[in-house]
Parts: sequence; structure tokens; C-alpha cells
Amino acid sequence: MPDFWIIGPIAWDLALYVDHLPASGHFVQASETAERPGGTGANVAVALSQAGGRVHMIGYVGTDTAGQNMINLLTAAGVDVGQVQVLEGRTSTVVLLVEPNGERTIIGIHPDLLHTITIPTQAMAPGDIVYFAAWHDTFTAAAQAMAVAGALITSVPPGTIPAMQYLIGSRNDFTAVPDKTIAIMTEGANGVTVYSSGKSAHYPAIPADVVDATGAGDAFAAGLLWEVGNGKTLVEGVHLGLAWAAASVQERSSMPTKLQ
Repeated sequence: MPDFWIIGPIAWDLALYVDHLPASGHFVQASETAERPGGTGANVAVALSQAGGRVHMIGYVGTDTAGQNMINLLTAAGVDVGQVQVLEGRTSTVVLLVEPNGERTIIGIHPDLLHTITIPTQAMAPGDIVYFAAWHDTFTAAAQAMAVAGALITSVPPGTIPAMQYLIGSRNDFTAVPDKTIAIMTEGANGVTVYSSGKSAHYPAIPADVVDATGAGDAFAAGLLWEVGNGKTLVEGVHLGLAWAAASVQERSSMPTKLQ
């Protein structure tokens, strides 16, 4: 099996469970609060590592307690953190407003420094799978170099370089369907639609009792990448991704932990 290289946010989340989102100028009382690990990059890395993959995390944390907590958690999950950079300041922190139907509104409260990290393109081997869990245009040169070296490059939108194999993300994140890249659009309870070579195929979601949708898209991406890494078809990857997403929404967590 190839190694997985996950490039993306490592974050500390504060989840606030509310009975509705407040209108401008209004008040809402949270019924429950929880601090917990998260970040789209870290979520995918942990899921793949728990499945048995060799996973390398590329991202950053700050010099605060949250950063050390995330390093400890990733290490305990079996993720290689040798390429996680420690930057002066605060670890990415996210506030989540979670409604009774499990939908969440996300608010970042520290500047995003992901675009400043160094990506070790020389470390990837032919056949390795690279997933950009967040995309900045500053990543373009690195992504192209890794593709030339033989790695399979995947990303969230917009991530559109000529060598990109798959774009995986929420329908809301797509502004257009790329011509030569396979676009995999998640649609929450409506499932997933795959666009390829001018054709589309829809796959329904697996019914689940949703309590918190945070991390569902990350669980889906991890499941899809896991099957691709195991030599399975894209369709098999979509089905496993849907299964992992259904499992993740049934727990109050940002980071999927019960996918197997």
C-alpha cells in the first residue's frame, strides 16, 4: 500500500450546541459545550492511520497548549508528525455552532498560516497518495512537482492543476466542474455525485441518526482515499466514504473515531 501524505489544517475546536442560530443582534444559549481536536487535515490523517495506513501529516501548530495536545494526539494515533511545523503564535482554533439537526456553522478565530508552510516534495515516492485538505495557490508548484515524481494528487476545490486526479469536496465549494479532473461532490444527506468525462453518477447517502455533521466530509474523503490506496475502484471508494461519513455523524466529535 502507498503512503498517504495529508496537507491541511490541524485545529482545536470549541463546539457549542444550540437550539437555533441567532439572528443578528440576538442571543442564544448553548445547551452544551465541548473542546476537542479537529482540523480537516488532522481528521483525515487520523482516520487513515486508524484504518492501518502509513500516514504523514503536513501542516502547522502554534506554540500553545493546543498545539502540543494536537501533536500528542496525532502521534498516539500513529500519524507521522515529522513534517508538522511549529509556528510562533496560536494553533488554529475553530468555533462550531451545532444545531439540533446536526448541521454546523464554522467560525475560525485565528489567522490561517497554512499557506506559509514548506511542503517536502522530495519525500514522496512514486505511487504515494497526496491529499490537500485545504488549498492555497501557493501549493501549486509543490503539487505539480509531486505529480511529476509519480504521486497521485488529490485535493479539495479549487485545487485545479493539470495533474490533479480527484477533487473532493462539498458542492458548495465547487465553482465549476473541471474538464479533466474527476470531481466528487458531497451533498450531505443527499449523498455524492461524481463527475467525470462529461458524465455524472449519483450515490445516495446511507441513512443515519445525525447528531453532529462536523468531520463528515473528512470521513468521506478518508474512506475514498483508503480504497483507492488499496487498489479498489473509485466507486468502491465512494461507497466506503459514504459508510464512514454515516458513522461519523452519529457521534459528537470533530474527528471521526469509530469508522471501522
